[in-house]
Amino acid sequence: MKTLTQIKMPVLTGIAMFGLGLVSAFAQPVYPTSGTYTPGTTADGLGQVDLVVPGRTDDANAIGIPQDSDIDMGEVAGNSSTVNFTSLGFGGNIILNFSQPIGQGEGIDVEVFETSYNTPNCGTWPEYADAYISQDGCNWVKVVTNACQNFGFDLPANMPWALYLQIVDVSPNGSFAPNADGFDVDGARANYASTIVPNAPGSPIFATGFENFIQGTMKGSNNLPALNRRDASKGTLMPQMSDVAATPNFVSLGFDRASTASVEEGQITLKFDYTVFDVTGPDLYVYETTFNDNAGRSCDNYPEIAEFYGSNDGVNFTLLLADPSSNEPASLPAGRLCRDGSLDFGNMPLSGGVRTIRYLKIIDKSTRSSSRFPGAADGYDVDGVIAYPCQSITNGGKFAEMGQNNIPDEDGSAFFLGVYPNPANETVTLNIETASVDQNYVINIFDMTGRKVQSETLNAASNSVINHNMNLQGLKAGVYTISVEANGFKAVERLLKN
Repeated sequence: MKTLTQIKMPVLTGIAMFGLGLVSAFAQPVYPTSGTYTPGTTADGLGQVDLVVPGRTDDANAIGIPQDSDIDMGEVAGNSSTVNFTSLGFGGNIILNFSQPIGQGEGIDVEVFETSYNTPNCGTWPEYADAYISQDGCNWVKVVTNACQNFGFDLPANMPWALYLQIVDVSPNGSFAPNADGFDVDGARANYASTIVPNAPGSPIFATGFENFIQGTMKGSNNLPALNRRDASKGTLMPQMSDVAATPNFVSLGFDRASTASVEEGQITLKFDYTVFDVTGPDLYVYETTFNDNAGRSCDNYPEIAEFYGSNDGVNFTLLLADPSSNEPASLPAGRLCRDGSLDFGNMPLSGGVRTIRYLKIIDKSTRSSSRFPGAADGYDVDGVIAYPCQSITNGGKFAEMGQNNIPDEDGSAFFLGVYPNPANETVTLNIETASVDQNYVINIFDMTGRKVQSETLNAASNSVINHNMNLQGLKAGVYTISVEANGFKAVERLLKN
């Protein structure tokens, strides 16, 4: 049996829980259950390997439990049942899809088994491969370069879980006979299963947790922002992308105080379960809430500003760049956005051949003394962030339905909405502080695709507090948006359904 070559990468082990986010893994072998095979050529480059040696190109031989054997099973030419491997051909590749997400743990995380009859050494039989991992089958991190025959590797810090493994033949053609068929994949085994539940294909990525939330104070006092602006979880999950004056759908960072020089107030670090990649165009869209904002409003008119840093390990942070599409004022220093905007990861160091982040640090940089801010101003208000890793953004943006006035975000709203418990199981209670007039409240629940899944209308008296129960038994587990509208005002809350 061949010796396993281990490729060591930085490892994050065990369970790490930050706010709503959770990354964990447990010891359990996980095997591929399907594959996508792209055959290469024979060593002379003259024939496609699946045509020249068809018995060795059945991709089913690379999935399931590896045989981990270099013994000739009595191979019959053209009969794939007499071999235990898939020959990639020179330059060929196979993408293996694991039965569930794989994770990190002690020792080797993933092992790849290659078949070379009679176990020759690499000097005389240099069958080499590169390996990549992916969470979505779209963006890949390189984890292995020029591994010979059997090899193992650890998942890297910038991708602590994965669902796909791509193996690419990089064997040197000149070292083999003309009809040789390259790296022969027996199979792969992951030694740890991740508890991550993957998103549906094509889903946007948003922050799932937070850490290091150090809230600052309001402009006119040393008081923290209003109570309903202190919930850091409102900066996670799917942003509402709404500046309609209503119940706060955001967390206010607050202003830093000069008297707290040793601690920088007004900051939060968001965590992603998915790795966010540097892609063509904007890499990450940032949504800030300024009530009744509009796309034509200048930064000078209401200068809520924040600075952004990216990290893959939550320890070492790099200043990100404002994407050119944000059209930020030329006077803004690098890495800052005024209210909404988008970020570029061009400053991030390469890791596995790509630029990625798993943590986003946001620091309020609004000028506390600005005359544009009233005394109740409370700094940059984080609604949330979104990445579109395998597709371009297609909606009209958050200003598609906005009015064109300039009422600052500290203005009051017509009514207030609270939702509890959250997460909820079979029922949820809507706590509504009603407006100063009797009116009907239209309640809608939307799923993450924007589809309305439940609707009710409630008539409520003025200046009262009501608790309205809603039955959730017909809804699947997941993230939903609850919207309450009345006479042009809307309040929005996110709900996690168990």
